[in-house]
Parts: sequence; structure tokens; C-alpha cells
Amino acid sequence: MTTPNEKGRNSGKSATQKTSKADDKDMSAAAQRQRVVSYLRAGSQTTYSLRKRGISHPAMRVKELIARGYVIDSSPVTAIDSDGYAHNRVALYTLIAEPEIAHVKPKDRMQRAAHTEACNV
Repeated sequence: MTTPNEKGRNSGKSATQKTSKADDKDMSAAAQRQRVVSYLRAGSQTTYSLRKRGISHPAMRVKELIARGYVIDSSPVTAIDSDGYAHNRVALYTLIAEPEIAHVKPKDRMQRAAHTEACNV
């Protein structure tokens, strides 16, 4: 039997929810980045909505995506967490633009670069 802690949370519950899809079980940073992009393509997401979907550190995943050329806007909003508490200034992420090369597989990028280099000689 579990007992509530000082914030009223059940100490026996996990902070993150398990996902049902096989693809969602990969918790590597790369897999989480892919899922964040997918979720942002569908619409704006808060830190809490991304955590609910299994993204363990949304701010870092967004920062990594921005470093890879994605343009992601962050706006402060008020959001309700899974326990019903309101939190001010929670990030709301919106995908503005994606890098053109993001849709090309690494192997294809190397082939394209080799072809471009050969054509420029």
C-alpha cells in the first residue's frame, strides 16, 4: 500500500506514464527528439504534455532540435500538471520551421554531398 506524500501525490506512482506503442519504448535522446518533432508537427505542446507522452526532459530535447536547425518558439503559459496543480510560465513549444536536410537520411546526405562535390570539380 502506498501513502500520499506532502504534495498529495501517491509515492508509489511513476512520474512518467508508460506508452503502448512499440516505437515509443525507445527512450534514447534521438528517439525522443524524433517523437518531439512528430508531436510538434501535430500542434503546439507544453512541457507537461510532452512529459505525459514519455519525453523525460522536454527542454533539453527542444534545445537539441534547435541546435540541429529546427525553429521552435517557446511561450510562457499557465498549465495544469497531472496532479491538478496550476503552474505559471510553463513552456508552450511551437514548431515554426524545419531544416531542409532534416528529412534526408544520413547515408543519402553523404551521397548527395559526394555528388555535389564531384559536379563542382
